[in-house]
Amino acid sequence: MTVNNFIVQNAGKYTVTPAQLKQKEKETIKFCKDQMDTIYDRTCSFSKNLDSSKGIAVLGPPGVGKTMQVENALNDSNASWEPMKGANMSAIGFYYTLFYNRKKHRIICLDDFDLVYNPQATTILTMLKAATENTYKPRVVKWTKQPTSYMIENEIPMKFEFWGNVIWITNESPETILKTKKLRTHMAPLVGPGGRLSPIVLDWDKEKKYFWTKYLIEKKHALGKNCEKKRGGYSKKIQKTVLDFFEQDFDNLLDITPRFACNIADDILHYPKSWKTKAFQTNSFAWGE
Repeated sequence: MTVNNFIVQNAGKYTVTPAQLKQKEKETIKFCKDQMDTIYDRTCSFSKNLDSSKGIAVLGPPGVGKTMQVENALNDSNASWEPMKGANMSAIGFYYTLFYNRKKHRIICLDDFDLVYNPQATTILTMLKAATENTYKPRVVKWTKQPTSYMIENEIPMKFEFWGNVIWITNESPETILKTKKLRTHMAPLVGPGGRLSPIVLDWDKEKKYFWTKYLIEKKHALGKNCEKKRGGYSKKIQKTVLDFFEQDFDNLLDITPRFACNIADDILHYPKSWKTKAFQTNSFAWGE
């Protein structure tokens, strides 16, 4: 089933004409662009007003460009910041990161900071709450377990004053986080109403991600000259193959994102005979469907 047929079949009793479909695509792209611009604009504003805000949180699906928007904003604002990948974050690793970036107006950018399946999430969130507490007094972060040999050797104290700021980027939705009992009580003070981290949420379904990916490929050369995965990008033929694949197999794919598009383009280049099999193995409803 193609994406066009999918949209038509899900339009209820109304007939979707090609013109209406084009208009829907235009409106969806504008919606997505506005949300991505919001990430950029609010990150810029945050980085220029660090005394009035302790942090922001960016929640949304993986592979759509959240991190790139944040990093572009930080660089364009000449912010002093430290990137940190958090997919396999340990509690002690987070403590070290906070300590080494504790100075005023220093921003820690926690990328892929997903905690639902992290066994140390409670300890990490306790420290994150302490680091982003809404107060003009010193924010004190504590290590409540035994000191490690690294702490002793490098004279890292058991507690310290944190004056920096935090950006938390996660692929987990608010609903997923709030369903997790061990995280629920920690999340309200962080991203709830009046929370310590001002949240930006991208709630995109597959259709929105498809139109956004198509727009980036066709208009922003995401697989061409502006490709991040391959210098110079991929050929026009490969780009068309990727777009045709998304359009024709829309209903068979679990997800469609710019990151997935790059991966497919690379597989087409290196595995021209088996790329489609690889695509379905990594992104499909094959498991039990």
